[in-house]
Amino acid sequence: MNITSKDIKTLWRSPVIWLLLAIISFILAWLLWQMIDRYNSMQLSFQSLPNPPTITTALWLPFVMTFAQLLLLLVAMTAGYSFAMERSQRTLWYLLINRDSFMSVVVAKLKAQLWLLVFVMLHLLLAAWLLAAGGALDWWQVAFGAVGLVMLVFWLIALGQLLSSYCRSSGVAILINLVVFGLLWMLGSDPGSQGYGLNWLLLLSPLTHLKWLCEGQVAIASMLYFLAGAAVFMWLTAKQLGRLRRLL
Repeated sequence: MNITSKDIKTLWRSPVIWLLLAIISFILAWLLWQMIDRYNSMQLSFQSLPNPPTITTALWLPFVMTFAQLLLLLVAMTAGYSFAMERSQRTLWYLLINRDSFMSVVVAKLKAQLWLLVFVMLHLLLAAWLLAAGGALDWWQVAFGAVGLVMLVFWLIALGQLLSSYCRSSGVAILINLVVFGLLWMLGSDPGSQGYGLNWLLLLSPLTHLKWLCEGQVAIASMLYFLAGAAVFMWLTAKQLGRLRRLL
């Protein structure tokens, strides 16, 4: 059984997913238009500033951060379907039978959802092209912002699949994903509890690491946070599948 092909057909034939993609595309297009219009209307005010904001800081960075927030909803839905739907339809047993490694199931499920990256990259490339037509972009920050957003999606999918493996209902899994993603995101926006100039709880939030990458900071901690974190989530999901296999 080709799990990836099965999931691609099941997931991407859903009208709800395509409707959500269309809504996100509309929001991003409207947002970018509004940002560009306001930026152009404030050019006279910027002339009096010694260091006026560039297109990268005033337009690109807010666009990427807003895009990331919208992706929380999209990934929560797609990842929530992954294992919870199999459990609700009682088809998980067919995926786990005669398998020596449950990690292959996790990877196959993840591959089906990585098609989201095509949607992400298309919007980022289009936004960068439009902004570059109106002024100079810092391509270093643009590149690292795109890399950060890709790693964020990968990290969210891995976490969402882990949470989905503990649920028997897709609706419950999607709701739990939304709550957990939202709490982790809000944790990165908390300005309190400063210690040695930094709120150390911020390091637990993907928002903090995405901000660093969008600013062009090549932080090893951020790379490890996303990549090692995703690997740990996938390993825990495989362990959960092994436990479920013994219970079936």
